[in-house]
This record gives sequence, structure tokens and C-alpha cells, in this order.
Amino acid sequence: MLKKLNLIAAAVNTVLVTGAFGVSSVFAQSTTDAKPVERIQVTGSKIKRFNLTSPTPVTVISGVEMENQGISNVNDLLAQMPQATVGLSPETTTNTIYASGLNTTDLRGLGSERTLVLVNGRRFVPGSIGDTAVDLNNIPTTMIERIEIATGGAAAVYGADAVAGVVNIITKKSMDGIELDVSTIRPEQSGGEQNNFSITGGMEGDKLSFIASFNYTENKSYGKLSRDFYRNPVNSFANPANTSGDDGIPARVVLGQPTGLAYYSQGGDFFTKDAFVDNGYANHHYTFDANGNVRAFDYGLGRIPNPGVGRDATSYFQDSQNQGDGVFGHGYKSYFQTPLERVIASAYGTYELNEDHTLTFDFTYSNTEATTESSPAFFRHTIRRDNAFIKNDMATLMDDNELTSVTLRQANEHLWGDRAYNQEREVFRTSIGAEGVLSDEWGYSTYAQFGRIEQDTLWTGEVLTQNLANAIDAVEYQGNVVCAKRNANADVIGAIEGCTPFNTMGATSATQAQLDYIGTTATRFAKHDQVVFALTVDGSLFELPAGYVAAAFTAEHRRESAVITPSENMQKGLIFGNSSLPMDGEIDVNELSAEVSIPLLEDAFFATDLTLETAFRYMDYSVTGEDNAWKLALNWGVTDELRVRLNRSKSVRAPNLGDLFTPNSKTFSSGRADVCRADSITESGSKYKDNVIKNCQAAGLTEGWMPSKEWLAGGSLPGYIQGNQNLENETSNDYTVGLIYTPELVEGLDLTLDYWSFEVEGAIEYFGRNSVELCYESSSLDNPFCSNVVRNEQTGEIENFFTRPINAAVINKKGVDVESAYRTELFSGDLALKLTATYLIDDNSNSTGRAEDFRNDVGETASPRWKGRFNVVYSHDDSAYVLTMNYRHATVNDNDWTIEANNYNNIPSYTTFDFMYKTYLMDELQLRVGVNNILDREPPRNPFTYDDGEFFDVKGRRLSLGAKYTF
Repeated sequence: MLKKLNLIAAAVNTVLVTGAFGVSSVFAQSTTDAKPVERIQVTGSKIKRFNLTSPTPVTVISGVEMENQGISNVNDLLAQMPQATVGLSPETTTNTIYASGLNTTDLRGLGSERTLVLVNGRRFVPGSIGDTAVDLNNIPTTMIERIEIATGGAAAVYGADAVAGVVNIITKKSMDGIELDVSTIRPEQSGGEQNNFSITGGMEGDKLSFIASFNYTENKSYGKLSRDFYRNPVNSFANPANTSGDDGIPARVVLGQPTGLAYYSQGGDFFTKDAFVDNGYANHHYTFDANGNVRAFDYGLGRIPNPGVGRDATSYFQDSQNQGDGVFGHGYKSYFQTPLERVIASAYGTYELNEDHTLTFDFTYSNTEATTESSPAFFRHTIRRDNAFIKNDMATLMDDNELTSVTLRQANEHLWGDRAYNQEREVFRTSIGAEGVLSDEWGYSTYAQFGRIEQDTLWTGEVLTQNLANAIDAVEYQGNVVCAKRNANADVIGAIEGCTPFNTMGATSATQAQLDYIGTTATRFAKHDQVVFALTVDGSLFELPAGYVAAAFTAEHRRESAVITPSENMQKGLIFGNSSLPMDGEIDVNELSAEVSIPLLEDAFFATDLTLETAFRYMDYSVTGEDNAWKLALNWGVTDELRVRLNRSKSVRAPNLGDLFTPNSKTFSSGRADVCRADSITESGSKYKDNVIKNCQAAGLTEGWMPSKEWLAGGSLPGYIQGNQNLENETSNDYTVGLIYTPELVEGLDLTLDYWSFEVEGAIEYFGRNSVELCYESSSLDNPFCSNVVRNEQTGEIENFFTRPINAAVINKKGVDVESAYRTELFSGDLALKLTATYLIDDNSNSTGRAEDFRNDVGETASPRWKGRFNVVYSHDDSAYVLTMNYRHATVNDNDWTIEANNYNNIPSYTTFDFMYKTYLMDELQLRVGVNNILDREPPRNPFTYDDGEFFDVKGRRLSLGAKYTF
């Protein structure tokens, strides 16, 4: 049986060999070649069929197409598909601690957690602890036969999380020989180099067949300042000409010049008067020279000409020759890509017991290392007048200004080193199974699968915050310099035992004793286990006049469990910027599903065939309880040229372990924004302004309230991430209507048009710092978001916030997918054209279900009206020429924009071109050379997008070279 099924795979691969054909052509070609061979299974259904006509829209990408793009990671290609976008990638996780280096996909922009990634129709272990999204770094591209993307009714067939659809990665099942492949990618500008090596081999015997591979990939990091478009920024600043929120003058305008933060210097800096009044920045701001003597703070090329408060009042101009004293200058410790190194070993094999029964096994081991580099730990130290290390010049300044203490702001990589978050992930997944026939009409497939991901995180360059505070508060006591032990009145009453005093004023290094007392590392060890048992039987129930009623029945048990163990200093919250508690959570789910295909008509008037496709899945989750998903679809062959498919389905997404069980862990939000600030209210152009004023006053904040200058200058705002065990399953109502047209008049032309719609209710969304806006923009304070905001009872200032998931959101997306493929002979060669495009009709969400919280996102940066991909392949003899164009339509940053906000809302369209040439120098040796981003398109020069690596190419023009040898 297995050999017969492999013939089908070979037929499909033959059709896809150029990597450019449309899905409908695959169906038509394979149906002709494969129908007499055996029943086969297509993505979107567990019923094996005598043709490749899918009951739901399916886009097929061959492994050859990845080779044609010079791509070594599945997600790099999926991100270019119009119906998908990037979930996470090394370009989008440079500031993400636990997700550093992850590669996840996101169908329809509904979120990676709503996209189910399968390998050979089976679940794969998640890429991060407590999550469901699969890290595509763990899938070796050399083992991929093809990728099938299906939408509509997928949850009823495959289970929860397939709200947006399914990405089913089909791997090669056997091979006879050995294949070596090496490739490299070299950007025109330095940084971001990539090196790949793989060896794949196998055998095809009478009984035993297998394939195994070893893959190694190295992705080098690159800083933002390595790219010329970033060194010439398009940032913005508060418009000095702006007078109010209704004067027709934009609040922000393009600045276009590097700036630095006007405090946090290496040696430390302080103010002797209020920085925000009396021109404090210009006349009362000091730092230290190399000898620890006080000198005026250097503002580089001068302060930004804006007397207001906030980030502009705390910034100054700089260039490469005039950096000034501020550590946090333009591009400081900022990276476009996280360094990533991965090793993957995988195998798949079958052993034929007899003609009717076959054993299967597969194995995957992956080791991935990624490092997120960050700035050094930054602090606000309190330097008291009795500090033993104060020199005469600083003492005079303090006495003249009648100061008993000053706040010293400092960030210095030479003291404790840069903070780095090293992630090592090990993934192990294996399964054993059996498949075969039970009778002439029925077959079966069963397997047991175990997967585990272990994620070890090491933080370096960390500081024990209390120890640092102890060491800096150094005084003379009984003739010695000691760490001060003080009473409630701050009087020195002794010395802190074991503490090593430290002079931070002007410090550029620390002694080993000081490092031992103050510096530290932190760790977090975590693992996630996945166990699956499944059995599927499929076959024919009975015969109707139009054909056999086919069915598939599945029983599945799955258990997901996660354990997280942070180091003691993290659990106790002793280190700078990070705290985390242990986690131990588990979910069990039992599922039963039935899928039935009922032929209604055959060879009738205006119906070459008409089939009703149905599916129902019952799910019982140990936490969220019972639920179900279902699908009703019609597959209608109108004529030999035209086919129509309609689908109506209900999908669900169950909360994952992280959603449910995440314990308190520390997070930070940059800036000190607060919608209740008087200046924010004055400058606001929001339609919720009246609600904000009413709710802020109802919360006890008086009209004209402003937080203190100390709070405004306090840097990042602390918060806590928490799970929520009261969550329920999300529910999505899905609709698809599709047309497939293969005109006889134009041989080789296929056209596919699919309308799709998703309506997700009770969507699980994390609300954190944005709870501040959602709380006060609502019609009243009686909403689920205000509990996420903690204000000081006396001052009204925000002390911290909570980030929690809530079943509060509604998401609606509608669009049309267009696919067209054309093949013809040209100049003794073969030309293949393929166009794939998506038109977004609607993309809106409502975070609370209230009318005032409706958000329309269509046409904004993350949701362009049009996304398209055009592929041209010309094959001649042993050579192929591949040209690919990727297009994003023009967008805006904000649909609610008014001129009061800024003068740079519009973002132009964006198009890139890639080229690949490959040829065989001999039967065994293939060479490839390509250029990605041929025109060196940089991101649109807009303050919102000029350094955006999520939707635009920040790597620049790059050369791709590869060679493959088979023996």
C-alpha cells in the first residue's frame, strides 16, 4: 500500500517541479495520472479519495519553490504568501526574551495561535513553552516534499487552533541515494550572513524504506546601524508650532536626524534643579570626566527645539562625531536580526509487514541557539550628601543648591557588561504507527507520538538591584568606608555585613569583589511535553446513484504539559528587570470526529458532479470543558471547465497552557504615557477624548492633573504578566465560496477565486499597558481593563500594570484570494507563470464588544488591501530561470488619523524582486546563484516603517549561492 501511495506523491511532485503551478492545475494533472493507482488524502480532509479535488481551498507550495528562492526556512517563504504574514521571526524577536529567534507563521493575520501547523497531517510540538504555535526552525527544508495551506472547516477535521486554517507540511517518505547541499547568503551590506549545510540519504527496499537528513544553519546577527537607511533616520518629534488638539497643526512632524536620550550616561549624570523647569537641562545638568570630576553634560549637537515634556524634551541631536554623553543614542544596542544557529536531525521510515499493513516511524531532533543582545542594566541611584565618595566639586554643587541627595542616572556596559538573553531550545519528537487496509472498502491509520521542547535561558550582565543600592550608599563609619545601615530616619547606625562599597560616580570599571557582590546571572529552565494517541479509519459506507458515500472517523487523545523553573534570584525578584515564578500546568483533551462525503449528483445537467462534505468534531478539554466544531460544504463541478465550492463551518481555539497558567513574571513598557495626563488630553485628537476626561476624573484625578517630574523621568514602567484560568474557548464562524476555472480555449491556464470570511467571538487577547487607554476610553470605569492598572492612592501615578488574557475581543476578516497559473512551451523550453494575490475586504476588531472600542484596521500597515506574489519560471534543458515579485499595496498607519496627529500617515506601496538561476553541470551536480531584493528596496521612509523588519525587507540586496550533489 505504501508504494502505491508514494506513486501519488511522485505524481504531485512532478507537476510541481518548477515550483510555479497553481493548485487547480495540480488537481487536474494528478487526477489524470493518479486515479487508477490508489485512493489518496488531501489536506483539509481525512477521507482518501480517487482524485485530488479538495473540498476546501488549498494552496500548494513545492519544496522546489523554496530552493528556487534560495530559502532555508519554511517561514521565510510563507511570509511572502499573500494569505499569510510573519508571526515571529529573528527580525521581530530582537527585544523578546523568551521568543528570541522563533519562526512562526500567521495565516490571515489572525495570530500564530490561530494557525495550526501539521507535519504529515499530525500535530508538531510547539516552539515555545506553554504555546501552540510551531517553530518552523525545527522543520528541515531538505525533507519537505510540499506545503499545503488549507482554510475553511479545518478545525472540524484537525481539531482546535485551526481557526485561520492549516499549514500541512508534507515530508519526503523515502529516497534512494545520498544528497549533499551547501548554500550561503551574503548581503551587500555587512551583517546578516547565512550559511547552510545538509546531507540527506535513504534507501528503498522491498520491505524497508527510509530517509534521513542532517541540517546545519547559521544566521548571523546584524545591528541596525549596519544599514545605511537606518543611519539616515526618518524619526519624528513634537511640532513646536502646535498649539492645541484642534488647531489644524500636526502634533508631530518628521525630524529625520539622529537623536540621543539626554540622560543615562556612562559615568552617571544628575540635575541640581528640576530638569523640566527653569531651563534645567541647559544649566543644571552634570556628569563626570574620566577622573570622576564634575563637568557639564554634553548635548552633542544641541537639544531638540521643543520646550514641552516627554521624550522630546529629554532628547538631543547627535551625529557620528558628536555623540554627546547620553548612552541611549540612535541605534544603540539595536539589532535587526537575532543570531541563530540550528542543527536538525530527522528520519522517516516504513516497514511493510505484508501487502495490507505497514509500520511507520519518524524522528526529529533539533537544537537551536539564539541570543538577544540588549543594553547594559540602567539605574537611577540615590547619592546622599554623606556619601564617602563625593568629591569637593560635587559637594559644593549640592551645598550651593541645598540638596541632601541627587538622583544619578547611569548605564555602563563596562561595569556589569551588556545584558544578553541566551536561548537554547532542544526539540525531540518521535512517533510510531501503522497503516493499512481492513477490507476492500476500509483502511486505517494509527499512531502514538511524543514530543518535548526544553528551553534553557541564561541572562548575563544582570545586577542584584538591592546589593547595588547597598554598595552605592557608602559612608565613613568608625574610620572605614562601609555600606550604610540606616534607621527609619535615614541615620547611619552601622554597616551592612558582607557588602562591598562601590563608587559609581564616574565609574568605568569594577573590582572583582564588587562584581561578586553586585553582578549576577539568572537562569530559567522550562520544558513542554506533548503526547498524542490517534486512530483513523476511513472508507465507503454505501453506494448512492452518484457514487459511494465515503467517511472517516477519528479518535484522538492529547496531553500538553509545561513546567517552568526560574532561578532563585528571578523568583525573588532580586535582579534588574526580570522576575518570574515557577509554573506547572497540564491540559488533557479527548476528541472524536466524523467526516462524511456524500455524492449527490453525477453527469447531470449543469453538474458533472455535486458532493456534500460534512465534518463534526467533539472535544472535551480538562480546563475549558466540552466543545465542538463542524463543517458543511458543497463541491460542485458545474462543467468540465468550472467548479464551485462552498463552505460554512464553526471553528474553535482553546486557550493554551501559557494563557491559563502563566504565573507572575516581570515585564516593562517603555515611556511614561498616560491618557489622564493634562498634556495628553490637550494634544489628543481621539474621538474618545470626552470619555477619557470623564473617567479620569471619576478615578479621582483632578482636572489639569499631571504626574510628578520624577515619575515622568522614571523610564520604563514595570508590569506583570499573568495567566487566566477562567478563560473559555474562542469561537469562529467561517465562510468560503470558491470558483475554479480551467478554460479549454486557453490550454494550460487555471484561474481560482475564493471569497473567505472569519468572525471570531470571545477572542483571547492580552491586555497590558494598553489597558490604560482601554480603561479610560470606555464609556465608564466598569470594564475588565481597569483592574489591570494600579495607581498610587495618594499621587494617582501609575505604579504598575498587569498583562492578562481576556475573552473580550471580536475579530472580523473578509477577503478574496486569487490564483492564476499558466504553462506553455516557449523557445524549446517551458514557461510557467503563477500569480497569487489576496484582496482584503474587511479587517476589524472590537477589544471589548462595546461600540466605542471598534477598530477598523483594513488598509493599515499590517492589513494592506492588496498583497500579491508573481512567479515566472523558464526551464530549458538542464537550467531554470526564476523571477519572483512580491507586492504590498499602499497603506496608512492609522485609519482614524487626522492632521492633528502628524503629517506622515501615508505609507507607499512596496515591491521587491528576486532572481534565481540554477543549472546542472552534470547529472549529479546542481549549481544555484540568485539575487534577492534586486533593486535594494529599503522600507518606506516613514517614521512608522523605515526600520520595520516585520513587513519590509531590512536586510537589503543579497547574493545567494548554492550547490547540490547527488550520488
